[in-house]
Amino acid sequence: MTTQITPTTELQAVNIMLSGIGEAPVNSITGTTSVDVSVAKNILDETSMSIQSIGWHFNTQTNYTSLALDQNNKIPLPSNCVKVDASKDFRHINITLRNGYLYDLEKHTDIFSTTPSVDMVLVQQFEQLPEYARQYITAKASRRFASRFIGDKAIVELLTADENEALMSFHQADSQEADVNMLEGDSNTYSIINRPTRRTY
Repeated sequence: MTTQITPTTELQAVNIMLSGIGEAPVNSITGTTSVDVSVAKNILDETSMSIQSIGWHFNTQTNYTSLALDQNNKIPLPSNCVKVDASKDFRHINITLRNGYLYDLEKHTDIFSTTPSVDMVLVQQFEQLPEYARQYITAKASRRFASRFIGDKAIVELLTADENEALMSFHQADSQEADVNMLEGDSNTYSIINRPTRRTY
């Protein structure tokens, strides 16, 4: 009988983190949990946010044109948007995210007369991420968890090696997906995800 392999869940990620410090796995990470589980889940969330906020191929929407003015002529952004920039056709404006709205840095206002197309970095829930991102986030969170929780140098070194391996796979997979878009003619996507600031970590 063939064993079905499925993407890593949040529960599995937390159990991987617990196993790194020699703790037994748990059946749930919701409701009332132990301190270990609560800390592990918080570190997993922190790590996911910090990695995703950089902006990668899998969570960057390019040339997004569906923004709209509200009744106050402001442009609300999705609640999971953590970074925004004008797309290539609107490079003449300097915009950013501020208080959930698009903000014009040159005119010092969040009031607009038209809606530009934008490139956005959108943070996804853990189980909406591609597997290569889940594995890297889990590996990095495991090392952070062990370092903060027990501080055993030997264990942290082993987990750091796992993290570095996962990081290499992460970069390779994300770059391969970006290359596919470039070959298909989406040069705008390729230029966005290959900005130097996106690859600094």
